Amino acid sequence: MACPLPTASAPDLYVSDGYRVRLAPGVLAKALRLARVRAPLETGGLLLGDVVDGEAHVLTITGPGRRAVHGRVGYDADRAHDNRLLARVYPRLRYLGDWHTHPGGPARLSRTDEASVRESLRANRPEVLHLLLSGPSAMQGHVVASVFAAVLGEPAIRRMEVVS
Repeated sequence: MACPLPTASAPDLYVSDGYRVRLAPGVLAKALRLARVRAPLETGGLLLGDVVDGEAHVLTITGPGRRAVHGRVGYDADRAHDNRLLARVYPRLRYLGDWHTHPGGPARLSRTDEASVRESLRANRPEVLHLLLSGPSAMQGHVVASVFAAVLGEPAIRRMEVVS
């Protein structure tokens, strides 16, 4: 289920069939700030955090690198930038997945998005998260946050339900 961006400072909890994801306070606000900078073009970055007792904790997000490609209906990450960043923050923070925006677009993953999420899965990374922000082309007003989880070996990508 998609949900409007919360205004509270408590962590947001998303669940799906035993999978639990918490977004730390400020994560969605930072994503929205970055989305508005690039709107009406798509943008994105990494989801970083940790897994504690089987629950993913997204503690922070990154923005796009300088070589990222922002389009009206597409976003290509600057993976060299992302990899350098991951090398600096590891082992303090772990790569949990990616996030991106759909300014003026739907609150669902496109086929291209789904393929990209699946490409992130590996034997040593059997679960990957994806945060999608969608809303008006300026990313002002009613913006929706959707969290998805992909699991290696499962055919469908799960849309997680918000519970807080």
